Amino acid sequence: VETRLKVHLGCGHDRLEGFVNVDCQTTAATDRLTDLNSPDFESNSVALAYSHAFFEHLFRDYRLPHLTRIYESLVGDGVCCYIGLPHFRNIAKLYLEGEINLAWVYRYTHGDPEGCYDPLKNSAAWLAQLHKSLFDEEAMSTLLKQAGFGSFVIFCYAYPRDEGDTPINIGFYAAKNVQSTESLRQKALEFLKQFDHHRIRINTLQWL
Repeated sequence: VETRLKVHLGCGHDRLEGFVNVDCQTTAATDRLTDLNSPDFESNSVALAYSHAFFEHLFRDYRLPHLTRIYESLVGDGVCCYIGLPHFRNIAKLYLEGEINLAWVYRYTHGDPEGCYDPLKNSAAWLAQLHKSLFDEEAMSTLLKQAGFGSFVIFCYAYPRDEGDTPINIGFYAAKNVQSTESLRQKALEFLKQFDHHRIRINTLQWL
């Protein structure tokens, strides 16, 4: 029986040591294949579920089933942390202030699948690369509550390769059980430190 797994969801080609690297397709990084719309982990088997730039690739109607399945998979003190989601509120703000043009808005909100795949030659890969949802703190909070999470914190931040300090990414750190906001924030920061200057710039993080 699998117990207290650390899983990296939607790993793609990015392998994380110490995690079970999970995707819906085989890559050099993949340890396990599963349908990420409804991950097949046993109930009460996952201590930590992490993802980067993954959740926005699910179709909108599968976001809640996915999170519900992750919630069911977590052990009593288990947590999940998803980062790398497009924070539409700040993206729209940048556009309205003239800081970015529509091409950049499209890249942030839709993932610029044409930059990776020709939709006529590889429509399946293009569709997989396409972002299918936009997020803000209200939408994220609603999904987490509906999935059953006992407590969570939501934050935004700037990506290391983006210019400026505007936090155009949103993420969350959610616990299966009830914990204080301050405790969750401390745990989230401790976990995210390993990705500082790689996936996230900690000094730009803002709690929402």
